[in-house]
Amino acid sequence: MPLTRRIIKPILAAYLHLFHQFEMEGFDNVPPRGPLIVVVNHASLLDVPVLMVADPYPDTATIVKASMFNMPVVSWFLRQWGAIPVERQGRDSSSVRRMLGVLRDGGVMAVAAEGTRTRSGHLAPTNPVLARIAAGANVPVLPVGIRGSYEALPPGAKLPRPRKIVVRVGKPFRFEQGTDASVAAQRIQNEIAALLPPHMQPL
Repeated sequence: MPLTRRIIKPILAAYLHLFHQFEMEGFDNVPPRGPLIVVVNHASLLDVPVLMVADPYPDTATIVKASMFNMPVVSWFLRQWGAIPVERQGRDSSSVRRMLGVLRDGGVMAVAAEGTRTRSGHLAPTNPVLARIAAGANVPVLPVGIRGSYEALPPGAKLPRPRKIVVRVGKPFRFEQGTDASVAAQRIQNEIAALLPPHMQPL
């Protein structure tokens, strides 16, 4: 693991454990290595440090909106995690090629399934571009549910609140070749929804 990650992780972990009573469940479902697509719900800016702490891999590529690179401190953290900036909700071909390259090289790619933060706290539909990538990549998909981050730092809030945050990892699954993107999108949403409490279920 790169030196910067080894330094950052314990600092973030200490903050999350002390201020948010951070917990992880189902960690035994995490495969030992890639290639792998990690799909997670996204309800808060706190999801970024939460994933950094929960990430067991040394070289995960995190997929984020390009606009997040306009935030000085956040952008530095993202670069330490090999973040791939995505414009237009993943519709730019260069970013898609980089994502596929990560998987071809046996790497791990972590991405918000919805493609953006939900404004309501409820799980939103899966981004269609991600669904197409997952359906055609022929690699395992690992669903992850984060609860509590929305209550701790909802959209528009300036400072985090001391709310409990829990990461729950589901069992990995794989799509058969030829799976339709719409079917893949629904499966991804269902798998993540199964890891979330009732008040975060899709509307």
